[in-house]
Amino acid sequence: MASDQSEEKYLLDPDLGQLPDLRNSKGHGFRCFKHDGVYLLVPPPFMLKGGHPTDRIKSIKEAELKDDDVIILAYPKCGTHWLWEVLEMLKSGTIKYQKDVKETRMMEFIFKDGIEAVQHPRVFNTHLPLRMLPTQVVEKKVKCIQIMRNPKDACVSFFNHSRDLSEPYGYDGDFAEFTEAFLSGKMPFGSYSSYLLAWKAEVAASPELPVLYMFYEDMKIDPVKAVKDIAKFLKLTSTDQFCEEVAAACSFKKMKKVDQEMKGDLPLKIWKDGAEGTFYRKGEIGDWKNWFTVAENERFDQIWNEKMKDSGFEFTYTAV
Repeated sequence: MASDQSEEKYLLDPDLGQLPDLRNSKGHGFRCFKHDGVYLLVPPPFMLKGGHPTDRIKSIKEAELKDDDVIILAYPKCGTHWLWEVLEMLKSGTIKYQKDVKETRMMEFIFKDGIEAVQHPRVFNTHLPLRMLPTQVVEKKVKCIQIMRNPKDACVSFFNHSRDLSEPYGYDGDFAEFTEAFLSGKMPFGSYSSYLLAWKAEVAASPELPVLYMFYEDMKIDPVKAVKDIAKFLKLTSTDQFCEEVAAACSFKKMKKVDQEMKGDLPLKIWKDGAEGTFYRKGEIGDWKNWFTVAENERFDQIWNEKMKDSGFEFTYTAV
C-alpha cells in the first residue's frame, strides 16, 4: 500500500511533478518515483517515450507472455546477471555467452512493448514484486526462479554498485548512510526485508505458480548442483557433462571477464568516469566483514532480525 502523502516529504520535479524526497540529513539520497508502495529509479526520458514513469511501469502488467518464458526474480545485487547467463546457456543448449546485457531483458527497463518484442526463447529478469509483473505470470503459470543472497553482502554490493553510477542514479553518501537507507527502504526497490516478505505473501496467494528458490551462496559453493537443479526445474534434458560445462563457463571470474570484454553497451551511460564500470565486483561470501564495524553489524542484526522474525528465511553469512 502506498503511504499517505502527508506522511512523506516530496520534491517538485518540473517534468514529473512530485517525487519523494529520499535525501538524508546530509543531503544524500536517490531520485525515485513511488508506485504501489515501492520506490523506483526515474528512467531517462528516451525510455519514457513521452509518458510518466508510473504509466510505463503499469504497462508491464498488460504484457503478453509465452507459456515457456522464464523469469528470474531477485532483489538488486543478489545474482541476477550470473543466473541469467546460466539460464541462457541451459535453454539454448550451447556454451555461448550473451552479447546483450541482461538489462535488455529486464522488465522494468523495457516495459510492455520491450517485453513483447523479445524473441523466443525468452528469459526475463526483474527486481519488482510479483504484484507488479504481468498478470499472465500467474495466469499462465510461468516458471519463476527466485535467487536470494545474505542481506549483508547484498548491502555491500548494492552500495558499491550505486557509488559507481553516474548522475542522477549514483549515491554520494558513505557506507553507514547507505546501510540506513537499505534498512529503512528509502532507496530503489525499497528494503530487502520488505521485498522478501512481499514476495512470500504474494506467492502464497498464488500457490500454483511454479517457483524455484535458490541462494547465491549455494550457487557459489556448489555451482554444478545449482545448474542441475535449474535444468530439472525447467524439465530440460541436459547431461551431467553439459551442466558441468555451464557451471565452469559461468564461474564468477569468467563472467567478470566476459562483462568487461564482450558485453554490448547499455543504451545510456550509467557509470561514473573513472569507475570500474562492471556489474561484477568480488562475488565473495562474507565480504561484508570488511565493511561493517562491530557496532554497525550489531545494529544491522537488530533491525533485520526484528523485521524478519518468524519469516522462515535463513541465510549463509560466511563461506564454508
